[in-house]
Amino acid sequence: MRRAIFPEVFIAAGEKIMLKGSMPPNAHIRQKIGIVLLVVLTCLSVFHALRENIRSYREAPETDPVTVHERRIAQLKAFLPSTGQVGYITGIENEKIFTVEKTFTNVEFVAQYVLTQYTLAPLVVRNSPDFPIVIGNFIEGVPVPEFLHKNNLVELHDFGEGLFLYQKEKKR
Repeated sequence: MRRAIFPEVFIAAGEKIMLKGSMPPNAHIRQKIGIVLLVVLTCLSVFHALRENIRSYREAPETDPVTVHERRIAQLKAFLPSTGQVGYITGIENEKIFTVEKTFTNVEFVAQYVLTQYTLAPLVVRNSPDFPIVIGNFIEGVPVPEFLHKNNLVELHDFGEGLFLYQKEKKR
């Protein structure tokens, strides 16, 4: 027959039987060891991640593509008004710049256009050759002369690397 000595312990045939939910005498020590192990392993993991980030930062190139583009486009600022609007042309027709990019196979044209807007802000860059001043950003070579002639664009300045500044001639 069992008799209760303490609410959480029963004695049966000379052995202590623990009730559900009660803890053995060394449980507190095991809990503390478990917490210490958890903290140590977490710290080791964080230290490893920090070390890897520092290593990858050291191996990163000094300039990212956005910085390279900003430096390239910044050359235009001296030749452009600080506010207002200018046109923008590139190696594909302006009407197709966004439709071609919808396939997401090559988003370079949209990326170049958006980064040009970002770099020249607050000046508004419009995706059209129908402005008195037009930026030509030809990342895949030189502009097609027929396109320039069709849109009455006359070169004002060649900055190199496919970057041009044009003026729209008035039709006679």
